Amino acid sequence: MTPFSDDNDITNIVNFCLNIYKLQLEVPRSVPSRIVPVAPQSDDADAVYELHVKRDAKWSSRRMAIAKLGGESGSKSKCFKVIYDDMLVIKIPPSPIKDFSEYISSIRAESRIAVRLAPKIEFVAPGVTALMRKIRNFPKSADISPSELEKKYVRWLEQNRAFQNYLKIDDTFVFFMDLSKHSFLSYVVDRMHDKGMLRGKIREEIAESISLLWDILGFEGKYGPENLSICFDMNKVYSDYATSISVLLRRYALSVSAYERQKWFSIYLAEKKVKKEEYIASPGFVTDLNRMLGKIVRESEEEVAAYRRTVWDYVSQKTFSQNKPKLSGLLTNILRLLASLNESGIAIRDLKPDNLFVVGNTELSAEDYSLGLIDFETAVEFKRKGSDLKGQMIEQPLLGGTPSYATPSHLFKNEVLISIFGELPRILHFQDWHAALGMIYNVITGDWLFENTRRYLSRIPLAMRQAAKKKKPATKVFRKSSQVFWSSAVSEFKEKLSEKKSRLKAVEVTIPAEFQTIVWESLVREKENISKSIHDYIVSQVIFRKKDTRKNLIHCSLEDTIRYREKWEKGENLPKTSPGVRKKIITLLKHLEELKLRSEKQRQWLKLLGLADPRMSAYQLLKLMFSIILSTMYKEEWGRLSESYASEFGAETYDSSETTILYENTILYED
Repeated sequence: MTPFSDDNDITNIVNFCLNIYKLQLEVPRSVPSRIVPVAPQSDDADAVYELHVKRDAKWSSRRMAIAKLGGESGSKSKCFKVIYDDMLVIKIPPSPIKDFSEYISSIRAESRIAVRLAPKIEFVAPGVTALMRKIRNFPKSADISPSELEKKYVRWLEQNRAFQNYLKIDDTFVFFMDLSKHSFLSYVVDRMHDKGMLRGKIREEIAESISLLWDILGFEGKYGPENLSICFDMNKVYSDYATSISVLLRRYALSVSAYERQKWFSIYLAEKKVKKEEYIASPGFVTDLNRMLGKIVRESEEEVAAYRRTVWDYVSQKTFSQNKPKLSGLLTNILRLLASLNESGIAIRDLKPDNLFVVGNTELSAEDYSLGLIDFETAVEFKRKGSDLKGQMIEQPLLGGTPSYATPSHLFKNEVLISIFGELPRILHFQDWHAALGMIYNVITGDWLFENTRRYLSRIPLAMRQAAKKKKPATKVFRKSSQVFWSSAVSEFKEKLSEKKSRLKAVEVTIPAEFQTIVWESLVREKENISKSIHDYIVSQVIFRKKDTRKNLIHCSLEDTIRYREKWEKGENLPKTSPGVRKKIITLLKHLEELKLRSEKQRQWLKLLGLADPRMSAYQLLKLMFSIILSTMYKEEWGRLSESYASEFGAETYDSSETTILYENTILYED
C-alpha cells in the first residue's frame, strides 16, 4: 500500500479508525479496504481521509479528519485531534502500555487531579467511554451518569478482553478524550486571525468598493485622507487598463458594459484571474485579458501594492474591531481560569490554547461562557482546603513544558526550586501565569510573545546533565539559565509590546474579583519587598551617615529623589565635596530613584485595582502580569538582566516548530 502520510503516528491513527469503521460495519478486518487522502482546502487545514471498505460486494465509505496537536505539545505524550463522527483527542503515551490494568490506573491517576477542579472548571479527562460508545452501546445508557458509564465499560472490557485491542494503536493502549461538545481555544483564536479568511474579505472589499476609485470623497471617508493619493494613482492605472481593454475588445469584436470591465479589473486587483464567461464565445479572449491585466499590474507594481495594502489595513482593522468584544471576553475568562486554579490548589504547568476548550458561545458576554481544561499530564496539586502544602508534601510533577509558554522552573525538580525560592506553591502557580501571559498576547495578535526567548529552554537539559556529571549544584545551573532566559524575555517583551501597542491598547478587559485579589496580594508583597530594599540600601551605604538624612532618603517621594539627584548633577547649592564623592552620591541617588520608581508603579497599580469593577487595556494587563511574574521568578541578587547574556547563547540556529522540552526524572544532583 502506498503511504498516505509521512507521519507514522498519523498513519497508525487513520488505520485505527479504518478498523473501527470495519467493526461498525460488522465485517472482518481482512476485507478489502483503502484509504484515500482528500486534497486540503487550505495550507493549515486538517488532513482529511476517505475510508473505503468492501461489504457485500459493494464499497462503503466515510470521511475522517486528523490534526497533530503535538506541534504545541509540552507533555511527553503525543496528542492528536481526530474528527470521526465527532471530535476526539487521542493521546499516545511515550512508553507503551501493554497491560489493561496499568492502562486503567493511568486513566484514574490523571482523572484524580481533574475532578479537583469541578464544578468551577469544566474538564475532559481520558476514559474508555469516548471510544467504546462508538462500537458498543448499553441499553438506556443515556440515563447512566458519565462516571458510572465509564465503570460499566471497564467491567465489560475486563470480561470481553478481545475488545481491549480496539483501545490500542501500534500495540499500545492509547488515551481517548471526548471533545464533541466543545471547540479548542486554539481553533477559536486561529479563526479570528485566519489570513485565508482575511484574504477572502479583502477580495470582497475590492469588488464591492472598486467604484470608490472614482469617488474621491467616498475613498477619503473610507480609507482616510492620508491614503487619498492612492486614489489618484489607481485612477491612472485604471485609465491605462481602460485604453488597453478597449483595444482588446475591438480585436475580438466584443461589446461589454462598463460594469463588466470594472469587475474584471477588480478581480485581478484581488489577486485572482478572470474566468471565462458563458457569453464570451472567443476562447482566447480570457487568456489575453489575464495577460494584459498582469502586464498593467506589473508596470504599476508600487501603486497596486499600496492600494492592496490600504485595503488590507482597512479590512484587518474592521475585523479586529468586530472581534474586540470576543477578545475581551476571552481575556476575562483566562484570568478567571487562573484564579480558579489557584483556589483549587492545582498548577497545570502546560497551559496553552491547545489544552483549553471553550464551554459555551464566545459571541456572548464573558459571564455566559467559560474555559475548560484538557490534558493533566504535567499538573500537580500544591494546596488543599485553602492552605499551601509544604514543599516535601508536593508530588514531583513531570519536568517539561511547551517552550512558548514555559520558564526555566518547568525543568527543575521541586527540591531545587525550594532551595532557590524557599517556597514551591507560588512558583508552581506562577508557571501558569507565565503561560497565561503568552496566551493573552496570542489571543489578541495571533502571534507568539516569546518566539525568540523559547529557544533557550532547549539548552537547559544539556547544562543540567553536564552539571550532574561534574557534581556541580543544580541551583547554579538554574541561576545562570534564569539570567539568560529572563534577559531575553524582558527584551522581547518590550519589543513585542511596542510593536503591537495600538492593538493591545484597543482591547479592554474587566478584571474578575477573584483574580483581582491575587494581583492585589502580589502587588502588596512586591511593594513591601521594594520598601525593604530601599531601607536596606540606605542603611547599608556609608556616604550619608546622619540619621535624619537617611530617614529623609528612605521616605522621600520619587519626585523629591529626582530633584535631589538633578541638584547634585548640576552642582547647585551643595556642600563642598570632592568629584569622586559627588560621583558616588549621584550613582547612589540613581539607584534609589529606580527603587522609588518601582514603588510608585506598584502604588499606581494598587490604586487602579482599588476601583470598583476595575478595567484596563490588554497592554496594561500584560505589563502588570509580567512585572509580577518577573519579580517572582527572578531574584535581583542573581545579577542585573541584560541582552548581552542572551546574545552570548544566541549563535545556534533554531527550528521554529514547537518541540517538547523534557528532562529525565532519574538524574540526581548534589548541592
